Amino acid sequence: MKIFPVYYFPPVSWFAAALDAQTIVLEKWQYYRKQHYFNRMEIKTPDRVLRLSMPIQKAGEHTPVCQRYVANADQWRLDHWKSIESALRSSPYFEFFESRIAAFYDEPVGCLFDHNLAIITMVRDALRLDIQWTISEKYLDAEHYEADYREAFDPKDGHMPPWFQPKSYLQVFGEVFAPDLSIIDLMCNKGPETERFLRESIRRNEE
Repeated sequence: MKIFPVYYFPPVSWFAAALDAQTIVLEKWQYYRKQHYFNRMEIKTPDRVLRLSMPIQKAGEHTPVCQRYVANADQWRLDHWKSIESALRSSPYFEFFESRIAAFYDEPVGCLFDHNLAIITMVRDALRLDIQWTISEKYLDAEHYEADYREAFDPKDGHMPPWFQPKSYLQVFGEVFAPDLSIIDLMCNKGPETERFLRESIRRNEE
């Protein structure tokens, strides 16, 4: 089995790898890391790639993601939704997915892991992706898995995973393609073609 982190509207590369694997393990006990996809997503605006980050309640450094909670004191949900709506309202399939995405900004958020898992489940079901998973019962080292993707996706290093070769598509803003944004960018722009784009974005080793 291959193990994956559980992220907030994960990048396209996450779903490409998960779809390629088909059956995966979702990591519940990985330590939460700041400035990571656990609480952030990326969308394209007219002049830049915008990072949207959920505020997280303070906790000990070695606290697993399943024991971290989202802070709801400020208006981050409204800010995130307004940014998403502004960035993707004119995309071809935004109205088709709008209510499913908006539902995650209607109510205060509790456990970070549960919130992210619900998002990933929604995306999988909305796109009818053939991805099945189990949830890890405890933290195990990489040697226990066929492949370990828990550190494969890093928003800070500016590099995409070596096995990911994003297939470009028309985005709302600008002529320059911005690769590996949040999955909602691909799904709102390509709709039923999303699965094909995911499958064609995996780099195969030459025989």
